[in-house]
Amino acid sequence: MAWCFRDIRRHMCMLMRQNFAKSCEKKLNDQINMELKASHQYLAMAYHFDRSDISSPGMHRFFLKASAEEREHAEKIMTYMNKRGGLIILSSVPQPLPCFANSLDALKHAMKMELEVNKHLLDLHALAGKEADPNLCDFIEANFLQEQVDGQKILADYISQLEKAQNQVGEFLFDKYMGSGMHPAK
Repeated sequence: MAWCFRDIRRHMCMLMRQNFAKSCEKKLNDQINMELKASHQYLAMAYHFDRSDISSPGMHRFFLKASAEEREHAEKIMTYMNKRGGLIILSSVPQPLPCFANSLDALKHAMKMELEVNKHLLDLHALAGKEADPNLCDFIEANFLQEQVDGQKILADYISQLEKAQNQVGEFLFDKYMGSGMHPAK
């Protein structure tokens, strides 16, 4: 009986589905899993910098916030998928890198991840345009594209500042600077 009820509910979900291509649904599922992977990696990075032998509270807070933002992105996409009648398919999250040689290496890794996420969002936007799905295009534009550009700028600024510091005293001062605000919290 319960199985039949589930089939009926899924059928009702499919009835509300309109102009939502399977290719877009698959790409959105890929995006959800990419956001969760980034959240998991940022969480590992945050707690790497919280270790007593590392003790970088500014980096810890920065990556903890980044982890929460990536998870929020995944949840926002999942909510959208449910509104459109899609089926959410979560995959296992790969094990994150557990530690980094220094703050600069961690920030460069974060930049690489953000560029990958942004490229995937741009590909998703192009696919939505190709599939004539203006609602999906609007969702991506309104919720993700500008935030990605802003986040990449912040990372690029931090990387540039740390490259100029290039010693442990510089890294210590940079960590303190992160908390006081080259980029104030919004």
